[in-house]
This record gives sequence, C-alpha cells and structure tokens, in this order.
Amino acid sequence: MIKGVLFDIDGVLLDSFESGLHFFGDVLTKMGHPRPSRARYKKMFHLPLELALQHMGKSELTEDLERLHEIVDTVPYRTELLSEPLHMRETLDILSKQYKLAIVTSRNKQGLTKRYFPFAHTEKYFPVRVTREDVIHYKPHPEPLLLAAKRLRLKPSECVYIGDSHTDIDAGVSAGMQTILYGGKKHKGASVHTRTFKNLPMIIARL
Repeated sequence: MIKGVLFDIDGVLLDSFESGLHFFGDVLTKMGHPRPSRARYKKMFHLPLELALQHMGKSELTEDLERLHEIVDTVPYRTELLSEPLHMRETLDILSKQYKLAIVTSRNKQGLTKRYFPFAHTEKYFPVRVTREDVIHYKPHPEPLLLAAKRLRLKPSECVYIGDSHTDIDAGVSAGMQTILYGGKKHKGASVHTRTFKNLPMIIARL
C-alpha cells in the first residue's frame, strides 16, 4: 500500500524549460561563452547546473565552476516564463489528505526556496524536501529517493516517485519504489504513465 508520494519539480510540479533555457544561457553569457541551442539544452535540462556545464564538454567551463555560485547570484531568474500544470493544486490538496508528500529534486536549496516556492507557494504540502546538497549521488542514483523515504519514516516500497524523465524512473526503480512517468515520454520501467495531474489520485490508489 502506498503511503508516501514523492515529486520531482521541473517538468512535473513546474514547467520551467523556457525559464531554465534563458537562465542557463544568461549564466553562460556572464561567463563569456555562447548560449546553448534549445536542442542541446534539452539534453541537460534535468541535470544540476554544475553537471550541465560539465556536459557542455569544454574544459574552460569546468574551470569556471569555481566562480559559478557568485555568477549565479547575479543572474535574474525569469519567473514570468514559469507555469504550472492544470489541476496541480487541487490534486495536491487531495493527495496531502491521504499520503505523506515530499519533493526530491536536483535543484539546490536556493533553487527550491528562493525560486520555486516563491512562485508556487506549495510549501505547506511538502514537509520533506531533498535537494542536491543533501546527497552525495544524484539521480539516477537512488540515494535522494531513499533519503526522502527515510525522512518520511516510510519503507521505499511504500512510496511512489513521480517524475518526467528517464533519470527519475531509473532512480525510482533502483530505490525499490513504484514510479509514475508524467508527461509525453515513455519508459518501459515506469509503473504507470500519465499526462495529467487529475488522474494521479486514482492511479496511486491502484498501486
């Protein structure tokens, strides 16, 4: 029986691709490098910022990691480009009355508390939040999900993780959790696939 529901942020609780694309491009510009194409950024969208820079494969970008945090603090985040999925808030209301909820994200704490929550105001739903500073290994390693389950005081088998990428599903499967793939992608390892928040209460009740 499912007792805990874990959510990814980007691509699930929040449509942040456009905002992330501009933010990442602005960070690169501040470093003196060209912006990535939409296609290239799409491959890095779910990576933490440092890993996304490393994914670019340029040694000079890796050297710039030492001054990344001071640069990030000077780059505005385009909140006007953010949006949330339909039925998200009413679904969280329903789920929070039946399950323990948590966030497991590759964002850092600042990306959670200074960017996501001021936009979404969903803090009350998520007493447990795991960010990349909380772990040594990032998704698709199961460590972030296992830590969330531990903080919820639940067994991994009592939890379901909702994500939108193959990385999320791989992490959930490795953690021994049920998984829900949200959005238009497919993954044979996912327990269920859905494109709408409205279906989540019914789906989770059947797991």
